Amino acid sequence: MPNLSKSRFQSGLQCLKRLYLECYSRDLADPIDPATQAIFDSGTAVGEKARLRFPGGWLVEESHLEHDRAIATTQPLLGDPSIPALYEAAVNFQGIRARFDILVRKDGQVFDLVEVKSSTGVKEEHYTDVAVQLYAAEGSGIAIDRAYLMHINNAYVYQGGEHDLEQLFTLADVTETARNYVAERMAGDLDEMWATLDLDNPPDIDTGKHCKAPYTCSFFGHCHRSEPEHPVRHLPGLRDNLWVRLKALGIEHIGNIPQDLSGLNALQQRVRNSVADRHAYVDPGLGTSLGQIVFPASFVDFETISPALPLYPGTRPYEKVPFQWSLHLLDESGDLTHEEFLNPDGEDPRERFASSLLEAVPSEGSIVTYHSYEKTILEGLAGALPEYREPLLALTGRIVDLLKVVRDGYYHPQFHGSFSIKAVLPALVPGMGYGELEVQEGMAASAAYVRLVVGDVPAEEVAKVRDDLLAYCQRDTEAMVLVYRALLDAAGG
Repeated sequence: MPNLSKSRFQSGLQCLKRLYLECYSRDLADPIDPATQAIFDSGTAVGEKARLRFPGGWLVEESHLEHDRAIATTQPLLGDPSIPALYEAAVNFQGIRARFDILVRKDGQVFDLVEVKSSTGVKEEHYTDVAVQLYAAEGSGIAIDRAYLMHINNAYVYQGGEHDLEQLFTLADVTETARNYVAERMAGDLDEMWATLDLDNPPDIDTGKHCKAPYTCSFFGHCHRSEPEHPVRHLPGLRDNLWVRLKALGIEHIGNIPQDLSGLNALQQRVRNSVADRHAYVDPGLGTSLGQIVFPASFVDFETISPALPLYPGTRPYEKVPFQWSLHLLDESGDLTHEEFLNPDGEDPRERFASSLLEAVPSEGSIVTYHSYEKTILEGLAGALPEYREPLLALTGRIVDLLKVVRDGYYHPQFHGSFSIKAVLPALVPGMGYGELEVQEGMAASAAYVRLVVGDVPAEEVAKVRDDLLAYCQRDTEAMVLVYRALLDAAGG
């Protein structure tokens, strides 16, 4: 019988099939994408920083693959009153292998348990994280007084130098909720998990909203491998009640939804019709919407970082800091030129970003973005850089959101329910995409830039990483131009 851990326990609460596969069939899991890896890396960095909030402790260094050795290291440390805190202490209780982020010695052999999260608040699933650790700790004979959830305080403003850990982190006392869970639900949940793990085959559990709540399951691809090309889950804005109705009717393919089925909103009806008829939907007003774009048109895209641990004075945790832009300029004759900016060093990029952008964007014509993200970033820069406030805000008044144009006026079955530029581009411009790029999405770009800033890229690889970042951002604005031209053709020129 395999062991449980905090993460496996959470998996079991989400879906017993996920728990079973994690224990017996890890090879079926989806590859870890760069965005997910960036989240993991951020969590690791926050956890390491959190230890400094309780200085002088002892780190149990053995990895999760060396759990028995970690337990052996932990035991004498628990009894040593000269050690004020333990980091990654290990126990094994009734098949539950636990590693505690921080145990703070309170009085002799009594400890406070501190679970560290990189979130900015306490989430529902965090209570059970703490509860299973509390259960394992006390079951192993460790006396716990209080249980805390320590998370990021996003109101903290970094002043430079060392982080003020008292301000950076917030301690939330979750003792009562965790103890109530242990008393009322722990035994039943564990019995259900152990019974599942005793099966010869994974339990037969249908897919549904739980596949992405509270986290996207690592076996999402495996469990959805047999679904049709256009599953009903691709309906934009699909609510639980409609999904349940469709399942009850035995409808799995969007094209099989009855045309007169009540409950579909206008966009969902459009998607249904496009898939059923196997052709693109073109709204009669698409040409008018595209006519909002005035030449010379500046197609712009920004890349940002939003580190949990602020890098620059005056910024908050998770505040978006732009470090790169790309601009494709399309004039009325059809001529296309390109300019770009990538911050050259680890210094605060905001002033150079703003000044270079203002110099590159023409004084007239539309500024075309894909989503309202760039407008939000410009407004944030205007607040952070008073000397650039007026010209930056003036740019926002010229923005045309190409995403809104697409969403309101066009749908292609190959969008598969998504209006992201990465779904729209290959559907409208076959053969074009992001697959050949080293950096293929925004989270990966952010992670790569942070690695440059903190010096985590070998010197001989710095130039390549910068080239990869430039190529990705350039592709985004090139994609917008191509999508714009394809929509013009679809609207009849």
